[in-house]
Amino acid sequence: MRTCDLLDKYRDGELEAAGQKEFQSHLLICEDCRTKMALLNNLVQILKQEEVRPLDLANQIARQAFLKDKSWDALVISWLRPGPVLAALSLMLVLFSFLWLLPGNSQVSAYSEYEKLMDEADSINQKTSLPQVSSESALGLWLQQEGNSE
Repeated sequence: MRTCDLLDKYRDGELEAAGQKEFQSHLLICEDCRTKMALLNNLVQILKQEEVRPLDLANQIARQAFLKDKSWDALVISWLRPGPVLAALSLMLVLFSFLWLLPGNSQVSAYSEYEKLMDEADSINQKTSLPQVSSESALGLWLQQEGNSE
């Protein structure tokens, strides 16, 4: 193994005493290893002076989430909250009720047609008295006679 390759082991203190003395004598001869060692020593000094702060990933993630533009799916999901859903349902109920009660509504006119037929049937009933029949055959016989007389 080349002596230059022992730089990391020397820096980490993994060399035995004989290996350390050999590498120190190599540093006196090799300019590249001296430069690398000086850079490593400076880097270690800088890292020791730097304050290490723990990362608050939750805040960073939350900040990134709120910075993004809202997509269509996020907008739809935001409308599924109880407040907007109840407001939309209430509005639809009011509109449906209003449209249901308009004078031209077919349901209302069908109801009035039913009322007219019932009134007409009541007036016919009042003019014609129905006989008291004891069986279905007697009722059928009476209905035939009424149909023939008209």
